[in-house]
Amino acid sequence: MDAKTNRLQLKRTLISLTVAACMALIAAVLGFLFAVKPVWSTSAQMQADLLADDAQLLPTVPTQVLPSISWDEAIAGYLSSHNYEPIQQQLAAYDGIQPREFFKLREGVLVAPTVPNDVAGSVKLYFIPGRELFFLRLEDFDVPVGPGYQIGLSKARAPRSGKDVRLAEYRFLSRMNDFQGNRNIMLHPESLLRAEDRPTRYGSLVIWNADYDIVIATATLN
Repeated sequence: MDAKTNRLQLKRTLISLTVAACMALIAAVLGFLFAVKPVWSTSAQMQADLLADDAQLLPTVPTQVLPSISWDEAIAGYLSSHNYEPIQQQLAAYDGIQPREFFKLREGVLVAPTVPNDVAGSVKLYFIPGRELFFLRLEDFDVPVGPGYQIGLSKARAPRSGKDVRLAEYRFLSRMNDFQGNRNIMLHPESLLRAEDRPTRYGSLVIWNADYDIVIATATLN
């Protein structure tokens, strides 16, 4: 009887240890997924997260909502309630790969679609070898402050109006709430599964407001 009791206790102990080990493993995995975030350059400054904006995986066809106020009124309202500072994201090592190892695939200069040109800055498309990642970098950019800006890629080489953007194939990248500085925009790998989705297939980067069909800036990517 004592031997049988000992075997039963041993069995219960082994089961308890197995359950505890499984729970610890699950807790460790969840802790990594939710507490550890990919860092680009510094732990204090999260740069170019793979999901800088969940909308990267939304449909890329831009929709238009008829605004109830004029564009000038929208800008005035935005300026009265928005305080902003330049964004400064560095071109730094990513996951152990140094910037000198990045491949620069395309680049262009940001310009306004109309005269006078009140836009400055450049755009560069990079590829990170070994990680199969693409990202766009906006450098020393300066665009007029305004609401509802989108950053996207267009098959048009130099779209000058919202109509031009809509008529050509368009890919949404991110919302834009910073109007000066340097910014990295990572392209989510799951959105690049098809060859035709690769950013090298697009002719320009465009900053625009889809609701008002107004293009703020474009950069032809050469």
